[in-house]
Amino acid sequence: MDAPPTPFYPWDVTWNDTWDVTWNDTWGNLDELDVAEVPLGHRFVLALYSLIFLLGVLGNGAVLWVTAAELRRTVNGVWFFHLALADLLSCLALPFLALPLTTDHHWPLGRPACKVLPSLTVLAMFASVLLLTAISGDRCALVTRPVWCHNRRTPALARGACAGAWALAALLTLPSFIFRTVRLDPFSAKATCVLSYGAVRPHQRGAELTTAVVRFLCGFLGPFVVISGCYGRLLSRVRERGLGRSQRATRTVLVVIVSFFVCWLPYHVVGLVLAASAPDSAAFRGAQAADPAVAGLAYVNGCVNPVIYLAMGRGLGAQVRRSWRGLLRGVLSDDPPSTATDSRARSAVTTEEGSD
Repeated sequence: MDAPPTPFYPWDVTWNDTWDVTWNDTWGNLDELDVAEVPLGHRFVLALYSLIFLLGVLGNGAVLWVTAAELRRTVNGVWFFHLALADLLSCLALPFLALPLTTDHHWPLGRPACKVLPSLTVLAMFASVLLLTAISGDRCALVTRPVWCHNRRTPALARGACAGAWALAALLTLPSFIFRTVRLDPFSAKATCVLSYGAVRPHQRGAELTTAVVRFLCGFLGPFVVISGCYGRLLSRVRERGLGRSQRATRTVLVVIVSFFVCWLPYHVVGLVLAASAPDSAAFRGAQAADPAVAGLAYVNGCVNPVIYLAMGRGLGAQVRRSWRGLLRGVLSDDPPSTATDSRARSAVTTEEGSD
C-alpha cells in the first residue's frame, strides 16, 4: 500500500520531505480556530520566524543598498550582493511559510504558490550555502595566491561564480518544485501543501532517501569541507608569515566554522533520519519533534551571514559603514564611488603581494 503524500510544514520547505504520515486533526473546524489553540511549540517557531524576518530583511536590505550603490564594481561587492539577495529571499518567504502554523496546516494560497514559495526558499538557502563556499575560496586565494588574484580576480569572474552557484541551487531545488502539490481533504475544506512522490511510485522510498543524501552532500558536507579547508589553509599561511593578526584570524575562522556547523548540521541530520527511518519508529518521531527547532536554527544562519562576512573582509566592514553613512548624509566624494572602491581594492591586493 502506498504511503500518503508528505504534508507541508514551514520547517519542511527545504529537504526534510519524508513526512510519510498523516496526523489526527484535533483542533476542530478551521472557522473556529483562534490564536489560543496554536500549540506552544508553534508559537515559539512563529516568534523566532518573526525575529529572523525583521533582522534579516533590515540587515540584508541594508547590505543590498550599499553594495548596489557603492561596491557594485568590486569583487567583494559582487559576493555580498548575491549573498544578501539569497538571504533576503529566504527571509521574505518566512511569513508565507509560517501561515500554516496558525491554521492547522491548512494551505490557503493555492497550487501555484504551493510549488513556488517553498521552492523559492529552497533555492535561496542552497544559493546562500554555495555562495559562502565561493567566498571562502576567494578569501583563501587572496592570501595564498596574491599574484593570481591581482591578475585574474575580477568582478566578471565573481559574477560568473555567482551565476554557477545560483544554477546549481536551482538544480537542487527541482525535486521540491516538481513533486510539491496541494492535497484536498475529502472530509473537510482543508487543503495541505505536500510533497508527493507518487509519480515515481515504484521507487518512492528510494527517491526520498536519494534526495536527502544528495542534498546533504551538496548542501552541507561538501561546502563544509571546502570552507574548513580554505580557512585552515588561510590560517596556516597567516601564521607562516608571522603576522600579528593570528589571534584575529583564529577568531574569524572559529566564528565562521562554528556558525556554519551549529546552524546547518542538526537540520541535515534530522533530514537524513526522517528519510531513512520508518514512519512508526522512535527515531522518526524524535526527528519529527526536533525538526521545527533545527529548521529555525538554519534560518538564523541566513540572518547572521551578512554580519559575519562583512566583519571577515579586511577593511570591508569599515568601508561599508563609511559608505552607508555617506548615503544617509547624501555626501558625494570627488571620485565616483566605483573608482574609489576599485582603487582601494587594488591597494589591498598590492599590500598582500608586498607582504608575500
